Amino acid sequence: MATKTKKKYTYLTKAIQMPDGTRKYFRAKTQEELDEKVLKAQILVNSGVDICSEETFGHFAQMWYDLYKKPYLRENSLIAIRYALNQYILPAIGGYRLRDITPMQIQAIMAGLSDKSNSVQSKVLINLRSIFNTAQENGLVAKSPVSNMLKPGGRKTPEKEALTVQESNQLLKRVKNTRAKTFLLTALHTGMRRGEIVGLQWDDIDFEAKVIHIRHNAVIGRYETTVSEDMKTKAGKRDVPLSEELELWLAARKKTSHSKYVIAMENHKPLSKSSYRSMWKLIERELPDTHVTAHILRHTYITRLFEGGLDIKEIQYLAGHSTVDMTLRVYTHYDRLSRNAKTAEKVREALRTA
Repeated sequence: MATKTKKKYTYLTKAIQMPDGTRKYFRAKTQEELDEKVLKAQILVNSGVDICSEETFGHFAQMWYDLYKKPYLRENSLIAIRYALNQYILPAIGGYRLRDITPMQIQAIMAGLSDKSNSVQSKVLINLRSIFNTAQENGLVAKSPVSNMLKPGGRKTPEKEALTVQESNQLLKRVKNTRAKTFLLTALHTGMRRGEIVGLQWDDIDFEAKVIHIRHNAVIGRYETTVSEDMKTKAGKRDVPLSEELELWLAARKKTSHSKYVIAMENHKPLSKSSYRSMWKLIERELPDTHVTAHILRHTYITRLFEGGLDIKEIQYLAGHSTVDMTLRVYTHYDRLSRNAKTAEKVREALRTA
């Protein structure tokens, strides 16, 4: 019986000198293949890339997160980054060397997100771009594999619709739980953000001057809620007038409160994530056919201010918007809906028969 013998190859080798004086060797079966490898390596070296680095995407992404993001961003933003990395990016390319990742692999990641929302796709793409730009700055890749032509697709997040006056009144009438109603009334009458309401303390309320000094913000973590004076924006620190209804409600609540927080758990601490979710269910169940979130309650407050005739700068301050553009976006949406309603009424009036 004939036995097969393995074909032996004679490998060709060549070395190039690295910037630190060491030599890196390449080998190939043919002169053509060897010349191609050496040429590519020399181009990378001349571009400032460390071709000896075995740095993986996963390890570098962790350093990027620890050094470039963690020290500067709020917890909610960090959670969004970790989710995008762990859910969509690292499973696909975490184990690859940075310099080996190709534009086609990045395209494959984005193609796999085709059924996801525009928001998800945007977050993934932004993080990929940032990581590879940082890798390029540090000489680990010659060029980012994330093409500038790559754009997020997916369905756009629906525009937030403010509650009508009737819907707001229905909620206030139907919600009976004290904690839930306090949150609801505060949101609708001050436009405070969720974290600002959860972090609100009795010392922040000046009943004599009838004003709330918004100075605290809560970050609701998975296991612990942290309250600090670190506001979402510099404009977050502001003074908001107390409405008569909110003033009476809060004054009554203060008499029976044993916590420094306006809304607290039984242990007098600010709401945990599970406590907040339980409270929120008591609010949203009262309008089952209407999408209600804490941000929509804030949007509703701002809309009421526009309807009340306040000017843009006044509303920008009360809302705690860092730029007037943010306020104008809400106004543009409000104005468009208002015009649509007026146009529809004009059409009906024009076509009405005697």
